[in-house]
Amino acid sequence: MAYTVVDIEAGSVVFDRGDEGDVMYLVQAGEVEVLRDLDDDPRPLAVFERGDFFGEMAILERQPRTHAVRARTDAKLVKIDAGDFAHMLTRNPEIAVRMIRKLSRRLTATEEKLFRAWRGEDALGDDTHATGRRRARLVHLAEGRPGAVFPLGDGPESTVGRLDPINGIHPDVDLTAIDQQLSTSRRHARFLRRDGKLLLVEDKATNGTFVNGRRLVPTEPVELHGGEAVTFGAVHMRLLVD
Repeated sequence: MAYTVVDIEAGSVVFDRGDEGDVMYLVQAGEVEVLRDLDDDPRPLAVFERGDFFGEMAILERQPRTHAVRARTDAKLVKIDAGDFAHMLTRNPEIAVRMIRKLSRRLTATEEKLFRAWRGEDALGDDTHATGRRRARLVHLAEGRPGAVFPLGDGPESTVGRLDPINGIHPDVDLTAIDQQLSTSRRHARFLRRDGKLLLVEDKATNGTFVNGRRLVPTEPVELHGGEAVTFGAVHMRLLVD
């Protein structure tokens, strides 16, 4: 079966929030970005690259698009309609497994947010933590000035990276919106809380993780303290601890 491949110029809208949809897309080349709303909230929520798929919920649920998608660069997209989708799953069952994993990850993330809300924490990751914990947060340094703030959870582990649209992995510290160069890995590093200490361990990230300018050795945890400079790839941040 021959699929339709469309060329999209950088800045062009693939679809907008609220549009009716009966096709999904596979990124063959280039990059596209997911936006909550083109007009009111144009900040990218995720970036899809070669091999990523998106828009599948329109086929599965037959509902209007919940987000907008725009070409970040010139891109080639494979259009897959409902008929193509069924044929593709029949011939490539591993794709169905990937989608199930993606949806499962989304469900797990949603359940975690609901559980945190039930415990009295903000569902979106507020910096309110359990009594007895020191509150920690990362501040993005844009041109040396403070920018976005990323609170660290009070659990034993907080992941750092970029959204993985294939497996539906949502890092606790999601750098997608501020890492315009895509310098961080999707599974980049983890913060660990052990015996009252805050540790950072890198998960073999391509562009490295640095504390006060020193590159971490992958898989070897390093203790952190408030005020230290932490860099993930090309994303510069400062750790603050109350």
